Amino acid sequence: MEIKDKDLKIFSYEGTDYQTLLTQKFLARKKFEPEDPTRITAQIPGTIVKIMVKEGQQINPSKCLFILEAMKMRNRVYSSIPGTIRKIHIAEDQRVSKNEILLELDLPVVGKKSHKIAEKEPKEEKAVRKKRFGRRRDK
Repeated sequence: MEIKDKDLKIFSYEGTDYQTLLTQKFLARKKFEPEDPTRITAQIPGTIVKIMVKEGQQINPSKCLFILEAMKMRNRVYSSIPGTIRKIHIAEDQRVSKNEILLELDLPVVGKKSHKIAEKEPKEEKAVRKKRFGRRRDK
């Protein structure tokens, strides 16, 4: 079996170069496509218990969007990016399948001061969080 130099691929690992021949199975694999961050999809099949946002509402990654019940567990679903809810494709008590599109987001417009993403935290919650996670002072 003759191997041409153009068929060999070079990989570097921990400072050492290795030459290898890629298999047909590897070359025929499905190419990786990153997920669209503006579409929230169901990672597992389940039932929508509660929707906590409305269309047109501005959200940030700390805001819970909805609760999905799957395998007798309730999972809070969050966005990975800030934005505005463009479209809600689900309703409460609706069953959803894996990879079904549940919500669509619009990305925030950069440069406008009037477009505030972060929601203000109530003073009581802020005080409790500060008390629980603040610096510990030993006497």
